[in-house]
Amino acid sequence: MRLLPEERSDEVSALSRRVAASFLGQSVRRFALMEGFDRCIVLSAQALTALIPLFIVVATAAPAGQEDVISHAIIRRFALTGAPADAVAQLFLTPAGASSSVSVFSALLLLYSAMAFSRRLQSMYRAAWGRERRGVRSTLFAGLGLIAFTLMACLSFLLRELTSRLPLELLWTIPLSAAVGLVLWTCIPYFMLERQVHWRRLLATGGASAVGMTVFAIGTPIYMPGVMTRATEDFGLFGVTITLLGWLLAAAGILIACAVMGAQFDSSDAPWLVQLRRRFALTDPAAGEPAEPAAEAREVGGLTSGDLLAIGHGLVNWSIMAGAVWIATAVVPGIEVSGGVGTYLAVSVIFGLVNAMVGPVLQWLVGSQSWLRMGVSALLVNGTLFALTAGLTANMDIAGPASAVLGAVVVSVASTLLELVIRPAAGNGNGNGTHADG
Repeated sequence: MRLLPEERSDEVSALSRRVAASFLGQSVRRFALMEGFDRCIVLSAQALTALIPLFIVVATAAPAGQEDVISHAIIRRFALTGAPADAVAQLFLTPAGASSSVSVFSALLLLYSAMAFSRRLQSMYRAAWGRERRGVRSTLFAGLGLIAFTLMACLSFLLRELTSRLPLELLWTIPLSAAVGLVLWTCIPYFMLERQVHWRRLLATGGASAVGMTVFAIGTPIYMPGVMTRATEDFGLFGVTITLLGWLLAAAGILIACAVMGAQFDSSDAPWLVQLRRRFALTDPAAGEPAEPAAEAREVGGLTSGDLLAIGHGLVNWSIMAGAVWIATAVVPGIEVSGGVGTYLAVSVIFGLVNAMVGPVLQWLVGSQSWLRMGVSALLVNGTLFALTAGLTANMDIAGPASAVLGAVVVSVASTLLELVIRPAAGNGNGNGTHADG
């Protein structure tokens, strides 16, 4: 049964209210209120500013013959080879006549930049948890947080060096990195928030940050070589700096998102979150058990099971479309997509938006009076939509109209086949779900 426009509008309004009341919606709202994107940029730039004097001090203090320790560490961390590795080595090359002693100025610059980064990190955690700055006391605790960060970073480095000599390195590295990360990213906000928040309440933030940074560390040597190669080809040595800044920006985004979700987890009165905090004792023992959520909170709730199924259905469709676009680039000559999985996902989103907004207009303009015209019209419309998608993204190139039409056909056929493989009974399931929700 097709919904009327008014009924569809009511459904969309109700869904938007449930999304806004959900844990994810409230986390996004908190992220926006604390100007999360601006803080990502500032935190990553401050981290890069702190790394520059650190590199200078390490390079000048290194023993003779090991002045390239920084470049070797970056090359090994990002798994670089070839031109990108040469660019990194050249960028951090120590001149032959450079002084081998650490000056007082460079040491003070390192200390100042490190404290500036620590204060930025403290400001982020205060904004996420709604805390105010308390003068000199805040600066002292920012220093304690910096000391904890330094000690845990050294411990993490030593453990990584130890596990690299063992068989099945990843089997040891992943759990140890996650465990060290849990302690690190629980202690840091504990000090940054001046011990005003009990450490148990910060375990959710620490756990999320540990998981996020561990996954980020695993993905770094997989994704960064390609990124560094393209950056050095386009910008030369400056591309190395751009890539490092982008890497730090991604790390800052993970930390800020985890801090926001941890703060929202602690403050939310959703019944399932209250039960989780009770079950795992993620509360301040001095505050007693968390109170039962109010009746109106239970009524507002958040996303329903039907909403979650719809989101899952959308994610599966997204993956299917990205796979179909990849098949089209592999089968049809003249279609090229530069990039990895993220690029294909982005192209599939653009294709879906173009199809939704421009497709109906093109179909109305072309029209169809017979099955033959309808087939030709479908080919023309789909080819035009595919060509428009290529025009809207710099990562997709189509040689000509024939490639666009053939690519659109391959995308349609491939998406249908993938749909049948992944969800052979999707039609019945969707129909039952729709009637049940209605």
